[in-house]
Amino acid sequence: MNKPTLLFISMGELATHLLEAVARTDMFDTVVVASRDLEKAKKRANNAMLGAGIEGFFPHIIPEKLDVHSNDFSTRLREIKPDFIFSAPSLLPWWKLAPDGINIPFAGYTALHLSLMQKFRNRIAQSGIKSIWIGASFPDVINAMLNRTGFGPDYGIGNVQEPIAKIQMGVGRALNCAPKDVDVKLVAQHAFEYFVLNDFKPDKLPPYLLKATLVDKDVTQIAENVLREPFPFPYDLHFNRVTASSGLVALHALTGKTEKSIHLPGIGALVGGYPVRANNSRVSIDLPDKWSLEQAIAVNEASLKWDGIDEMTQDGTIVFTVETQQALRKLLGKNIETLSTETAQDQANDLLHALR
Repeated sequence: MNKPTLLFISMGELATHLLEAVARTDMFDTVVVASRDLEKAKKRANNAMLGAGIEGFFPHIIPEKLDVHSNDFSTRLREIKPDFIFSAPSLLPWWKLAPDGINIPFAGYTALHLSLMQKFRNRIAQSGIKSIWIGASFPDVINAMLNRTGFGPDYGIGNVQEPIAKIQMGVGRALNCAPKDVDVKLVAQHAFEYFVLNDFKPDKLPPYLLKATLVDKDVTQIAENVLREPFPFPYDLHFNRVTASSGLVALHALTGKTEKSIHLPGIGALVGGYPVRANNSRVSIDLPDKWSLEQAIAVNEASLKWDGIDEMTQDGTIVFTVETQQALRKLLGKNIETLSTETAQDQANDLLHALR
């Protein structure tokens, strides 16, 4: 039986790190590295193939020219016919967002990610292909925005998965057990990570749900203590390698035949991240018996305020908090209260003009 084909359609820092990790596995028959700059795609592909070859892996990686602004984008997608698509586009990546004197909550920059993700959405939908689409640009929010207004990514990757290993390692030290034997279930939205992977002990955390067990023993209180321990962390380009590990875990689970327990954000129209069981391109939310799906959804939606969003409406519009509105007014010189797929491009243009 042939293994699936994976297509990268935006080659920023995150996708490049994930490409390097995937190249050192045998998950896919073919990996297509696509960019509107063919020379960039060739260099990324060759770097991955050379490094993987040194380690004894010889993947089939193909560079392709693919521009979401080109009329042939959908036709080319049909020709490539990928089983999985990975995209993490942004008009300005998160690690370049730090204007002096203006402290803007993360959600204030959403339009810079949404505007491109919406273009990808429209082109992928137009192609009619039946791929699993992993959208990794602020997936806790953007995936839900897209799915509430039509076609959107199936899943995201990232923040909810990333504190899990910290919990497992901390509980392992406390109980002198193997970290991998600690089972963790976490419901958390994007903002949560920045409070538990940091060099200070947080006074308060965004809303979340946590359960940790060791065999049949509940060790949640130990896990709670571990969450609050200082954990100095490099929020710079090195961070992309950690997020790529989250992507690799997700792809292993989604391409495998045996169900695996992982965590994913941006599942369909749901805000935030959830524990799931995944295999054969399928995902099912995997909550402990004491948690209802309604409770988990409410927790993640309540956490939006910690990213600067007051709420997301059923039609996919986000309403910014007063703090975000004030920061955007200071930066842009005009009132911005909401963001929708309809206003994303104009808002992104305003942000780019102000930031550059």
